[in-house]
Amino acid sequence: MNSFFFDGVSIRNGRKTNMDSLMIKEKTMLDRKLCIAVICDGIGSLSDGAFASAQAVSELGEWFDLQTDTVRIGLRMRDAVQRADLRISEAAARLGLRTGTTLSALLLDGESYYVVHVGDSRIYSVGDGGLETLTVDQVNNGRLTSCVGRGDATVFYNEGRCGEGRFLLCSDGLYKRMDDALLEQELRSTERRGCKRTIQRLADYVTERGETDNVSLAIVICES
Repeated sequence: MNSFFFDGVSIRNGRKTNMDSLMIKEKTMLDRKLCIAVICDGIGSLSDGAFASAQAVSELGEWFDLQTDTVRIGLRMRDAVQRADLRISEAAARLGLRTGTTLSALLLDGESYYVVHVGDSRIYSVGDGGLETLTVDQVNNGRLTSCVGRGDATVFYNEGRCGEGRFLLCSDGLYKRMDDALLEQELRSTERRGCKRTIQRLADYVTERGETDNVSLAIVICES
């Protein structure tokens, strides 16, 4: 049975509020361990961006808690994100809110990973092929082309084999000023119980280089 070691942080940094949301959970199901990690970055140009961010993380956490089998679980997570998009849109209309969020979700099940993604937060992995981005930024000329909370999200889906993998989820507050070579080095050298120290070094690196946006990141290590 695989074991998961993980940690994460979400900091307000130089902004008045923190519109990011972060969630990591694991559970044992049918004698196998599963782990889910989700990063959401509420859209700062919308007055209520934090609402969509918090709601999306909450809904995926509740969905994960209710799962009882792993049949098509990656595709079911994609469906859950689409439902969350509709529900948040309906709630925003009812409450008169201007809201929306990015969403990047990673689900690990044995030797497989599943990615569901909307917007421009990111999920990275490190393996034999080096540092790999598992998501695609949904951006055109610096503007988001899709988000969760409008009812029409374009949902990106990806899956693959992870084995003994290392993964990083982050909002754009981290990667805008991050050096990819440093990121790969830090992920490769992270000890299974040293996630917190690596996370702090990465957050310090970007803030020392002038990043003022909210910074959220999570590391998940999967070992057999």
